Amino acid sequence: MKRFKTGILGRHHVVRALPGFFLLIPNTALAETLVHPSVGAVVEGGYWHENGVGDGRFRIVVVDQGFEHVSSRVVAEWKSDSTKTSDARILHAVELVKGGFYRIGMPKITSSEDGANVELEGVATYAPDTSVICRFNLAPGRKVTIIKACGD
Repeated sequence: MKRFKTGILGRHHVVRALPGFFLLIPNTALAETLVHPSVGAVVEGGYWHENGVGDGRFRIVVVDQGFEHVSSRVVAEWKSDSTKTSDARILHAVELVKGGFYRIGMPKITSSEDGANVELEGVATYAPDTSVICRFNLAPGRKVTIIKACGD
């Protein structure tokens, strides 16, 4: 059996090796539980404030579904900021794009005067040569304005 040195150098190597070993297990388990494998993209941006409710940021979640003809479902969320007394949470959620029709890539979200502008780019599920662009405006109070529908 090989013995480790008990000098400063020997202890230093053991201390450096152990934290890395123990961190691998929790990080792997945490990654599997936080994001479902079908989530293709999550983008956060813009800012909202609603009297009596709070304030926070908008979040866009793209969920891919299917296996032969993959399509995307896109949901806009109104996420509250964390405070000293509560964690961040989702206050509202609205489906922007129903699954089955389009495959959407990474959403783009920019701040606007009253909330956020969202741009989605992708392709038609059954006609992959047909590109689509959809645009929405999100505002406080679960308000969604369609600027350009995906099929237009």
